[in-house]
Amino acid sequence: MALQNGSRLGPYEIVAPLGAGGMGEVYRARDPKLGRDVAIKLLPDAFAQDPERLARFEREAKLLASLQHANIAVLHGLEESDGRRYLVMQCVEGESLAERLARGPLSQTDTLEVTVAIAAALEAAHESGIVHRDLKPGNVMVTPTGDVRVLDFGLAKGGAGASGDVGLSASPTRTYAATSAGVVLGTAAYMSPEQARGKPVDRRTDIWSFGCVLYECLTGKQAFSGETVSDIVACILQTEPDWSALPASTPGRLRDLLVRCLQKDARRRLRDIGDARIEIEDMIAGRVSPSGAHLATHTTAAAPPRWLLPAAAALMLVTAVATWWGMRSFAPATSATAARFDVEAPKGQTFPVDAVAIQISPDGRTLAMIVADSAGVQRLWTRPLDSFEAKLIPGTERVTLMFWSPDSRSLGFFANDRQLSRVAIAGGAPEPVCDVKTPRGGTWNRDGVILLAPYSNGAIYQVPAAGGMPVAVARPDSAHGETALRFPCFLPDGKHFLFSSLPLDSTGTGRVCVGSLDGGTPRLLLHAECGAVYAEPGWLLYTRRAVLIAQRFDASSLKLKGDPIALGDRLVGSNFASAPCVSVSRNGTVAFETLDTPLNRLVWLNTEGQEVAAVPAASGVYFGSKLSPDDHHALMIGLDPNMTNFIASVDLDRGVVTQLTPAGVQATECGWSPDGQSFACLEESGHENLVIRSLVDDSRRVYLASDPAFKRIDSWSTDGRFIVYERLDSATKWDLWVLPLDGSGPARPLQHTTANEQRASLSPDGHWLSFSCDQSGVDEGFVVPFDAPGPRYQFTNGGVGYVGWSRDGKYLMYTEPRHPNTIMRAERQPGPTFALGPAQVFAHTPEQLSGLDVDRDSRRFLALIPAEKSRPRTISVLQNWTAALRKP
Repeated sequence: MALQNGSRLGPYEIVAPLGAGGMGEVYRARDPKLGRDVAIKLLPDAFAQDPERLARFEREAKLLASLQHANIAVLHGLEESDGRRYLVMQCVEGESLAERLARGPLSQTDTLEVTVAIAAALEAAHESGIVHRDLKPGNVMVTPTGDVRVLDFGLAKGGAGASGDVGLSASPTRTYAATSAGVVLGTAAYMSPEQARGKPVDRRTDIWSFGCVLYECLTGKQAFSGETVSDIVACILQTEPDWSALPASTPGRLRDLLVRCLQKDARRRLRDIGDARIEIEDMIAGRVSPSGAHLATHTTAAAPPRWLLPAAAALMLVTAVATWWGMRSFAPATSATAARFDVEAPKGQTFPVDAVAIQISPDGRTLAMIVADSAGVQRLWTRPLDSFEAKLIPGTERVTLMFWSPDSRSLGFFANDRQLSRVAIAGGAPEPVCDVKTPRGGTWNRDGVILLAPYSNGAIYQVPAAGGMPVAVARPDSAHGETALRFPCFLPDGKHFLFSSLPLDSTGTGRVCVGSLDGGTPRLLLHAECGAVYAEPGWLLYTRRAVLIAQRFDASSLKLKGDPIALGDRLVGSNFASAPCVSVSRNGTVAFETLDTPLNRLVWLNTEGQEVAAVPAASGVYFGSKLSPDDHHALMIGLDPNMTNFIASVDLDRGVVTQLTPAGVQATECGWSPDGQSFACLEESGHENLVIRSLVDDSRRVYLASDPAFKRIDSWSTDGRFIVYERLDSATKWDLWVLPLDGSGPARPLQHTTANEQRASLSPDGHWLSFSCDQSGVDEGFVVPFDAPGPRYQFTNGGVGYVGWSRDGKYLMYTEPRHPNTIMRAERQPGPTFALGPAQVFAHTPEQLSGLDVDRDSRRFLALIPAEKSRPRTISVLQNWTAALRKP
């Protein structure tokens, strides 16, 4: 039974039918959670009870899910409602290539742009062992912004050598003529000869179909046509396309490519669609002439006398050596090799664990660094790459982000989360540019324009570098679910700029877009977990799964070219969502910090910070540890090889580690229930949901599903009724909220000011809430009543780090930035108002540890410490980075 407009399938509201065929029905639907349209594909009722077809349907989902490419429509998920299974896919706006070709052929330029994208999509599928088998103009969508998406891998098969794998989509695909070799699948006009005969097919069948599409783009006519399917098949098997229909201006190289794609003998056909992509890219870039000869610059000058050549060679050698000697310290490596070296933090300083702490100058000569002193105060330093000495830039205390001027002489920087300033690296006091609250990135062009992204409303603003009032140039598109724009980065023309778009999806991936100072609708380029930066000569650099990725990018047409290429390094990420993880200069030098994930081991420490017992077998890439109420188990956050966080528990008596969250589900933050029978964590599903998972019956409860804000779990009340958590607000930064678990009402704010309130901890009796607040510009410790209004009680003066209560509630324990490895303890005083006695040294901790929890008797601590001595953190500088792309 067909779905009616306005009806619901699971959470999705059906908007309109998009198509139907023998093996699938497709509808446009509305996703109410993310406020976006999706495409839903489900089996007709007649097949719903057929186990074979259901298995094929699931196989299609797995095939689609394995294809992650900018030119392939995205699969959001496989779901089930009332016994009906369906795919939820990206709803690609625009018109199909078939609809466009109905109006006539494409221009040669448009043909190349469209077909190079199709070739890139097929290449990605083929490299995953998938053959489409139904490529045609009707399965190619062109969006209003010119992006190309290949749709409907419903007839695809996994494994290039498999045969007889019946596909799933028959609309408007033909399925006919069962033979001894299998079933003929595909749309007749685009079938390869071997496919039309019902023989086993491989990736070369897609190359034939690609040739048919390319021919149709150029001529506006099908390469093979007829009144009936039988007529079409006869043409495919017996005749050639009408080559005279090709425009007279068609380059010879393009004609040759077309002929190679449409060879009837698959053994003589082009063997790899990637070769077609490269050929077309070269034609687009003008690297070949229409006849196929490589372009070069010629002169008619006479050749020099032979006696002059040795002298000229000697002079060139002397000049080259002199140039190398003068530039050896900062010049990029030769074109044949990439050179790499590490830069350490200035003596007595440390690098923050954040990718934004490093920026290479546009000329590639100077590294700017944000480094922290022993008290944790961050300042700007610079170091020329031809020197071992770093230089402090005065007046840059509490810097959070920075960026270079285009002439490499000045830095723009944000300090105290309140102001944008500029400073000359040669010397001089910083000059204010404008006020900005909680910045999220900046960039500076040659015309003296700075773009900045305040956290407050998620927009991107421009301001003169000399100072002035910021003016918005781009705002989030709330109609399409955007919540914020982040980290702008100018392209070479100084007019267009890259930026990141939030929210992140369930895999921690966001959108990288390109906008313009002139306004207009921004254009989506790609999906990545961090912001992208432009690198000469025509690349974008970003990360996926923390791996450094390079992809060709035409800064003139604002289009991606080819497929992403992994450079191999795993990079440190950023505490700022969607911030770039790499910095790049104009002359081929990049700077980044590689991700070091050393093994940690779980140990018991005494109050002197000495190890008294190790937990057997509890060693791995873990972060944080939370003791269970009975002190016999602990929760830890782990990191798997795919860079996905998960929650694990460890039996402290036996050393057995058990993963508690499903594989592939991004889970962070965690806390025990008071009875130790369940735990809370944050799980990514479009945004962060607070999830309580039972350890008894594997049940789960989901909270805050409609709240897209970033969150952190802080404290669970001992009576089990409340969870206190942090929530990031666009106007008030980090606030403290309480979630009632007893159904007494919705979540509500506890501490909600324009300052950051964090690190909340409920006292065991449930009457007091301790937390940190930076209203003075420095995080200080405070206590307020939890169950009634009351004044704030400040218990630190000089900063606070860790904050927690003893299990009996008698003591408040905390650390201070000036003594981060010393735990102080102050006793709570009797009386109706909160007061603490004098602070005393309670315990010492090692310099490096992850997570800290005190047992019931306050005699020992559970902590994660490095399994081996860690190396000093350094910044990697890679010169002539494009040479690394040629590594096997």
